[in-house]
Amino acid sequence: MEPKELIVQQAKNVLDSAKELRAIAHKSGKKRGSYIQRYTANKHSLQIHTNMDPSIRDSEEMQNLLKNLQSFDAEFNSARYDFEGEVNIDQVETIYPEIVNAYNALVTALDLPNEAVNIKKYK
Repeated sequence: MEPKELIVQQAKNVLDSAKELRAIAHKSGKKRGSYIQRYTANKHSLQIHTNMDPSIRDSEEMQNLLKNLQSFDAEFNSARYDFEGEVNIDQVETIYPEIVNAYNALVTALDLPNEAVNIKKYK
């Protein structure tokens, strides 16, 4: 598998984790905490994978995706160590489509359009 394919695979893993976390963001407790951990681990893995190809890592599309992932991540800071911590659901709902759009822009730029997801079906 080429580096760009591995990077896209990991970006899709993060996207899947964001989708799951978004769906449970309004709940509190350990279950949400485990989704936060999974999302954080997948995001970190993507950041590591991007180092395989500096041209992808430094691309505008990847930087935009990482910026949106970080913004999404920040919305869960209060719940990261306090299972009852509040999350701004409106912000989560605003940022999530931006993540999907950034992911789609990345896979298009990497000439892997078949990896793109339809936001209407990916909610």
